[in-house]
Amino acid sequence: MGQEQEILARRYLQQTITLGGWLLLQNAHLGLDYLEEFYETLIAMDTFDPSFRVWLITETHSQFPIQILQSSIKFTNEPPQGARAGLKRTYGLTNQDKLEYIETIYWRPFLYTTSFLHSIVQERRKLRPLGSNILYEFNQTDWEAFVQYIQNHLDDMIPKLNISWKAFRYMISEIQYGGRITDDRDRRLMITHAKKWFNDLLFSSDFKFYDGYSIPKVKRLDEYIDYVDKFPLIDPPQIFGLHSNADITYSTNRTKSMLEKIIHIQPKEASSNISGIETRDKIVYNLAND
Repeated sequence: MGQEQEILARRYLQQTITLGGWLLLQNAHLGLDYLEEFYETLIAMDTFDPSFRVWLITETHSQFPIQILQSSIKFTNEPPQGARAGLKRTYGLTNQDKLEYIETIYWRPFLYTTSFLHSIVQERRKLRPLGSNILYEFNQTDWEAFVQYIQNHLDDMIPKLNISWKAFRYMISEIQYGGRITDDRDRRLMITHAKKWFNDLLFSSDFKFYDGYSIPKVKRLDEYIDYVDKFPLIDPPQIFGLHSNADITYSTNRTKSMLEKIIHIQPKEASSNISGIETRDKIVYNLAND
């Protein structure tokens, strides 16, 4: 969805209602005006093909039509919580052929370091405002784009046998991941990560991201997953480059947010009694008794 996409949406909706098939509307939050018409079309259907299905992909939006949400089966796709879960998901989406893409001592350490960095930048979001000033939606596409750059660079590098670290750091901190970053301090942080982890020390035997977090000297996919499985469930803030007390701030903010949501969903008994208006729960209770 987006600018002038409603015409195509109407056409394909009528087509799939009649002929069957699945209809996918991406970025539905960009077509909120059309969604009202979309819903009216669905509830006005007299007949439709049994194979007709509609999928909506949307970001969270306060004005998204509630009636569509109430009548839909909802799925959410959120980043995994923790470095261990993040790395397991990344390696779960790869295969042994990718690990064996090129026979060089550089390839697998590069791939693991990029995957580790991807998990770290995703996890730092939960530690706001200490982790980052702005919430950035880094996703699997960012990881795949940088991995593709590494592959291309290694292919070109083999005859020369030298690594352009400056180019690597620039691509990751200014283009692939840095291209999403708008805050100067957040960009400075990404540059620091690139300088710290993408240098000649990466291939040394004593290199580590933090105590207990190093690059495994293995070759098979299942060995990587077994290694990552040994990571603790709760990550120490130090692997994100933060003080140990950062976890206290995160836990406090998370607890506060959870309590606010619990309070928000409670029926407003006091205000309803004063105004003489029955609460939703009271109405349901009375109907059940009748």
